Amino acid sequence: MTKTAIVTGGAGGMGLATAKILGGDHRVVITDVNRQRLDAAAAELRDHGVDAAAVACDITSRASVEALFQQTDREGSVRAVVHTAGISPQMGTADKIIRINALGTVNITKPPSRSPPRDSRWSTSPPSPGT
Repeated sequence: MTKTAIVTGGAGGMGLATAKILGGDHRVVITDVNRQRLDAAAAELRDHGVDAAAVACDITSRASVEALFQQTDREGSVRAVVHTAGISPQMGTADKIIRINALGTVNITKPPSRSPPRDSRWSTSPPSPGT
């Protein structure tokens, strides 16, 4: 099964740079809310030889994040999620910053009905004492 990495904020900056690195041995699914930037970034990744897909996703919407994971799970085994989406104080109001940087992070790290594969070493839980 294809190893897949999801990169939020993948349409530019740290997200696009991360997707280029992960693309060396993963299929990469980049996400963003801006479809034009997303499509351009996916084309750039493909030009660099990366197996890339672009999925529009609003990380502030639990339903949108759930749809992202459902679609991505159908196309390959999700082995990594890199969350680079975020905005700085100069990019929006306090409410917008909280929704994207805080709520978006919660939605990405704990999608409503997704659990890691049984053979996965990935966990959102802290390690047990003694491990």
